[in-house]
Amino acid sequence: MNNPAFQRWAWLLAAWLAAIPAFAQNSESNRFYVQQMIELAAANDEHGVAAMQRMLEQNPRPSAPDPGAAAAMLQAGLAALRQNDPNAALAKLQQAVQLDPGNVEAANHLGLVYRKLGQLPEAERALQQALSLEPVRAVAWFQLAQVYGLQNDVRRATGALANTYRFAQNTMRAEEILRNIAENEAADTLRNAALATLRAYQLPVADVIVPPLAPNSDMAPMTTPARPLRFAP
Repeated sequence: MNNPAFQRWAWLLAAWLAAIPAFAQNSESNRFYVQQMIELAAANDEHGVAAMQRMLEQNPRPSAPDPGAAAAMLQAGLAALRQNDPNAALAKLQQAVQLDPGNVEAANHLGLVYRKLGQLPEAERALQQALSLEPVRAVAWFQLAQVYGLQNDVRRATGALANTYRFAQNTMRAEEILRNIAENEAADTLRNAALATLRAYQLPVADVIVPPLAPNSDMAPMTTPARPLRFAP
């Protein structure tokens, strides 16, 4: 392939993998592609995002030592989440991912629990694992945007929100959510990322949006996904 952009990504990937043990190279290469999808989406490079998406979709799923046990652990983790017991959920979901690294639901919910517990690097890695398995999973992109918002990383929050909109099954609902963040979110990082995403997709946006008042101390905006935010099954 003579595409200069693709050759540049291939060179960067090779340089990154050179210092990584062979057993870990596959997961790290997938993480690289997800990171590239974020950077390219932030730069509004749709062709680049599509190229990285294809690279991820062509990869075989990791082998599952015990998919049946993994499914049981996933259900136990979800039950713990419903009971508002994130620590118990974390233990169950960690086991689910170990038993079946290709279980996208387990990886996605593991990222959610890590974010609830404030373990942001772990949340990022788990959500990137979910996206390496299913790069069109809009809800995982949205959760990842929230992680970057909490890390005050505007560019990567923008890229993740852009992919949220790109892969949303209901783009009207996704636009509504982006606009709500742009107009009501108290955190500058997420608000600015939502504004940048709306403008990148040439969606109507007010020229000046007055920052909202500081949130109530009993509220934590964007720390947990509401049920209507499920863009994809």
